Amino acid sequence: MSEPPGIEGLPRKEGRGWRFYLVAAAVVLLLIFVLQNSKSVPVEFLFTTVDTPLFFALIVAGALGAVIGWAAPRVRRGGYRDEG
Repeated sequence: MSEPPGIEGLPRKEGRGWRFYLVAAAVVLLLIFVLQNSKSVPVEFLFTTVDTPLFFALIVAGALGAVIGWAAPRVRRGGYRDEG
């Protein structure tokens, strides 16, 4: 079996990289977050009220905040322009 081509003189990277450990830590933290915030809470939006688990309401609010934070500069500049 031949080894994949690489730069001669540099050691080959073996085993799991840092991304694996970062994702594993994020999954563990998400699991702890879900287990600690599984209580059902009423959420009011416009003219309706629904009962939903607290972790779901927090994740939806965070996702909406991320989308708004990503989109706001692009809307203000008049869209995304690739200048490359």
